[in-house]
Formats: sequence, structure tokens, C-alpha cells
Amino acid sequence: MTRVTEKQIFYLLLILGAGYFLHLASSIPTMMRVVGDPGPGFLPFWVSAIIMLLVGYLLVVETLIKREPDGGVRLERREAVTLLVTLAAIVLYLIMLTFIGFFVSTLVFLGVFRLLVDRFLNDAWPSRRSLLASGLFAVIATSAIYVVFSVLFGLSMP
Repeated sequence: MTRVTEKQIFYLLLILGAGYFLHLASSIPTMMRVVGDPGPGFLPFWVSAIIMLLVGYLLVVETLIKREPDGGVRLERREAVTLLVTLAAIVLYLIMLTFIGFFVSTLVFLGVFRLLVDRFLNDAWPSRRSLLASGLFAVIATSAIYVVFSVLFGLSMP
């Protein structure tokens, strides 16, 4: 059994998210720069870096220095595998998002993730009905996200 607290999991997720935004901020193109202008990625880059440093500090302090005797959560092997598969699926989605774009990667992620939830949390192997439900969910959710952000807010999707 592995002892992990909710705070540690949350801190790790924050560090991963801030690291991804750090990567995105460093890849913002700077078209026309004025001398002395830090560019459009300056603020998001440093905010992400500071978040990573502060949350990393909290993670180290709470893990190595402050040990709470009953503050931990006991993860059984199945739960730990479920957590790792979920994190791996999110990382793969972010990688797919970068290379193949929003529509395909979101459709695949939502469909596969729903099947993974059924498999790991409900102990149900995929059936024809669950495959159809996962596909339908992926199409409806992806369409709703596109309509809200691209059509209503006027944002371009990756």
C-alpha cells in the first residue's frame, strides 16, 4: 500500500498543469517586438514558473518535513493503477492535442476515457451499448465545447 494524501495528489496535478502552461507560454510566437518589450509570453511564463516553484516547495515541505500521522489516504493497488491510467490518459490527450488538433484528440480522449472509467471503476468490460454510449458522449461533448468556445466566444481551437 502507498500512503498518499489528497494534498500531495493535488500539488502534483497543479505542478503538471503549470508545467504544461509554461510550455505553452514559451511557445507563444513573438511577431513584432519593440526593444525592451518582454513579449506576449512573459507574464504567463513567469506566473507558471512561480506556481511550479511554490507548489513544489509545499509538496516537499508537506512530504518530507511535516508528517501527519493520520492525514494519509491508503491507496490499494487497483486505485493506484486507476490513478496512474487516468494521469497517463490526460498526458496523452495533451500530446495528441498538440499534434492532431482539438476535434480528433478530444473525440478519442472522451470516448476512450469513458470506457476506461467503466473498466476501472465499475469493473465492466466494454459492450456494444457502452461503446455506442461512449461514442455518442464524445461527439456531443466535443460539439458542445466547440460551440461554446469557438462559436459563442469566438476563440480559435487548436
